[in-house]
Amino acid sequence: MAVDRALWWSVWWPWALVWAVTAVAVVVALGALVWAWRSRRRFAPVREVPGLTFYLHEKSVMDLYLSGGYGDAMRREVEERVGTNRDHKIALKVRDVGVDGGRTSGREVVSRYITTAEPIAVIGVLLDVLGAADGVVHVDLGKRTVVRNTALTRVHDDGAAVRLRAINDYVSVRGSFRVAEQSGSRTVLLAPFGDPDDPEEGPQVRIECHQDGLRDDEIPDGPFQARCLGKVQSWKSGTGELVIRPIAIFQ
Repeated sequence: MAVDRALWWSVWWPWALVWAVTAVAVVVALGALVWAWRSRRRFAPVREVPGLTFYLHEKSVMDLYLSGGYGDAMRREVEERVGTNRDHKIALKVRDVGVDGGRTSGREVVSRYITTAEPIAVIGVLLDVLGAADGVVHVDLGKRTVVRNTALTRVHDDGAAVRLRAINDYVSVRGSFRVAEQSGSRTVLLAPFGDPDDPEEGPQVRIECHQDGLRDDEIPDGPFQARCLGKVQSWKSGTGELVIRPIAIFQ
């Protein structure tokens, strides 16, 4: 028996060594993957939950898709969320409605998603696409702070004062908004820079919302905290207002 064991070991010990080395390599690789995953979760920025959506301008979303180089990224993001099959058909399953898109173009896919999906889902696509492309500057009006990221450094030199009116990328502006004007076709919201005793004093951010984009019939009474995703449009020196064209507003 001892001879048999010696013979067996002489034949199989190289394979046993290979298996042992392979097992060690697998353990090391798994450990490296776990470490990388934990490090990514630890140091990756925490994505802010958008909250409740009360304004979404669908045409502006399509404008973003058609311009600025975000079209392919938006199409891929939408397709990843709704799924595609081998025939490149898009099945949109939102609000319990299935839409067989047939052989659809990227524009049709995004357009159907925008008009059919819940607003919060559309905003999620926008935030993911803009965030991945470093295409949005984050501003907190109350704290008078701007997050320094790639989108900001493209238009802002270190050491210089940040001029929001000079930002060409999209902006995500948090502030204390209030209704300034309201008519049948539009609702105007204003938010002050900083936290003045009188919110109507000093420079303001002005947002003009189309009535058909409002998701709720009622806007909160008095000042309310909200975040606006949009594009800087102009600066009105006479009234001290920075006009932002809104794409979406959420609390």
